[in-house]
Amino acid sequence: MNRFLLSFLFVSAVAGLTVSAQSSRPAATNGSHPYVPVTDEMLWKPDPANWLSWRRTLDGWGYSPLDQIDRNNVSRLKMVWTRGMGTGSVEATPLVYDGVMYLPGPGDVIQAINAKTGDQVWEYRRKLPEGVNGGTNRNIAMWGSTLIDGSADNQIYAVDVHTGNLVWETAVMEAKKRARSSAGPIIANGKVITGRQCQPDAGNDACIITAHDAQTGKEVWRTRTIPLPGEPGYETWGDVPMAERWHVGTWMVPSYDPETNRIFVGTSVTIPAPKFILAGNDKTYLYHNSTLALDADTGKIVWHYQHLVDH
Repeated sequence: MNRFLLSFLFVSAVAGLTVSAQSSRPAATNGSHPYVPVTDEMLWKPDPANWLSWRRTLDGWGYSPLDQIDRNNVSRLKMVWTRGMGTGSVEATPLVYDGVMYLPGPGDVIQAINAKTGDQVWEYRRKLPEGVNGGTNRNIAMWGSTLIDGSADNQIYAVDVHTGNLVWETAVMEAKKRARSSAGPIIANGKVITGRQCQPDAGNDACIITAHDAQTGKEVWRTRTIPLPGEPGYETWGDVPMAERWHVGTWMVPSYDPETNRIFVGTSVTIPAPKFILAGNDKTYLYHNSTLALDADTGKIVWHYQHLVDH
């Protein structure tokens, strides 16, 4: 079964489960009751009927406390509706709030769908610069009355939940660099947190984690995953020139702990050269293959744990 089909079936199944949990609640966009903006407190402790973040809660557990469907009745579930998601690499996780499903798709397309009927409420289709192709879009974030995403042309942007109209956008990198945020953001105490790919041709300036103000899009901080000269960890690359230190990506979705105000994010292996070609297998090449804990207010790396030195 290919990746597209798996994702398509997942969306169909979620539609069925959502109807069971919220069949008596109409979509927020139909004017039946006032829309309640999503707050940080709601993201920390979401209502069981809603799925407001990538894995529902900001710790990334991916667990629903709903109990209407259990081992005794799950066999009676049936398809309620299906809807095509377009062509391309599809690995999306929809958000659900007050009866509306918000679905990211390939090519920087976001759809608002009535979760009960499958009817489309609106669609945002981003116009990308020539030569930039929209790739995988795994996840979007929700805050206030906006949906927030990272685009294939290296922007962070927000659209209105009611209309799909663009609210703000902020450039993070040059549009055509291979440094997109394919995993999408989470919201940590009013800040949009994203990591990104940083392919070797994009340079090590692309190996970053960023925070943006969720209301305005203004950048708050950016943290490099390949240290600059004078920064802790720079020496762990030995004598490798700075221009040849590449690819410590943070392409998967971070998690957040509001009690400690810490962001947790994993980093990738380095490419394209194995370590013995770089400065030797005895170096650790921080911060590759690590878990990083960052202060959400400043972006400072509070601690790191390197799982292994990948050769």
